[in-house]
Amino acid sequence: MKRRLFRRLSPGVPVALNLAGLNGIYWFAMAFGSYQAVYLQSHGFTASLMGVLNAIGSAVSIASVAFWGMVSDKIGSVKKTLITCLTLGTALFAVIPLLPADRPYSLLLFLIYLPAINIFRGSMTNLTDNVLVRNCNELGLNFGVIRSAGSILYTAGGVLIASLIPFVGVRSSLFLSALCMIPAILFAVFSREPRSQVQKSEGGKKKLDLKPLFHNRAYLAFLVFAFLFYTACSCEGSFILFFMKAVGADTDKFSLFSAYRALFEIPFLIFSVRLRKRFPAKYLVIGAASLMGLECLCFSLFARSFFSIIAFCTFFGLGNGLFLGSALHYVYELAPQDLKASAQAFFVAMQSIAGIFGNLVGGMLFDAMGAKFFYLLVFFLYLFSILVFTASFRLEKRGAKKAAAS
Repeated sequence: MKRRLFRRLSPGVPVALNLAGLNGIYWFAMAFGSYQAVYLQSHGFTASLMGVLNAIGSAVSIASVAFWGMVSDKIGSVKKTLITCLTLGTALFAVIPLLPADRPYSLLLFLIYLPAINIFRGSMTNLTDNVLVRNCNELGLNFGVIRSAGSILYTAGGVLIASLIPFVGVRSSLFLSALCMIPAILFAVFSREPRSQVQKSEGGKKKLDLKPLFHNRAYLAFLVFAFLFYTACSCEGSFILFFMKAVGADTDKFSLFSAYRALFEIPFLIFSVRLRKRFPAKYLVIGAASLMGLECLCFSLFARSFFSIIAFCTFFGLGNGLFLGSALHYVYELAPQDLKASAQAFFVAMQSIAGIFGNLVGGMLFDAMGAKFFYLLVFFLYLFSILVFTASFRLEKRGAKKAAAS
């Protein structure tokens, strides 16, 4: 009966439902796991220590993305690689609450163990997005609508765990996150394997030539923008708990804050295809960065309570949804046809590099400057990234003229 039903449906419908389930449950589980930072803060982690921890984790994530990317290409299956990382990353994450937290060596233990599990967890989101993007491109599915399932269930998960925290405690939320990830692993098992993107010539495998990509000045300029932009993002996200504490907001409501922001990602994600038809992707990226920077400006000048923080994070949610629906497409526009995957990989690597810099420097600056001045600085960093990106448009025009002339 089920087989007859799926035969009547468009071939892409079962795949779309599977991808929505995979992304939705994955982000639902990640919402529960967002209390890791609260758990560490309750055990003596300062902003500087959290910055060091996140920086080391970002460094491990760079190696993780590169390693599992090569594994995926070698075995010809991004699906199997995703299942491996989800399974091992989730199992190791569930061990965190079991680690001794009150011993003299506990801080050092966390500084070693948490980045180490990023060998697997550092690639989970990238591989999940990889499966989604490649299947959407191959089958003509609406990326924004499917990806919005992740934002919807992240919102639901954030609200649910916030209501459960008074009863189960912050420590148990980490166990629950691992438990909720099991259905996502099952969705991954039954997901569609994207076609291999490895191109072969008559003599064997085609040699990858990255010169056209790194001779593309507009793409290089966008990588510079990405470094500045993601440095600001890492500063904004890594120290928001310390900002909440500084203004007297209840950090146990952190998942409500995250859920509310995720809720406002949805409108721009759903209409991302229509927006890209009406506006160039680069202008959507500028709009996204502007909204996210506006949140930091309002935090610095006006935030005085949890409810004011919630109100101002609306800007970040809208901006992040707009960025998710436009940035990767802009990368694809700039990259040569046979180097689009490599262009995405370098873009993701730049995100991790910025995470290292932003967390290391951001933690020290937060402790030295205080919450308000720190977020004002982050606003100016967003603004500077926009100016750099806008200046790169001339490089894009020159590249287009050269391509037309040749």
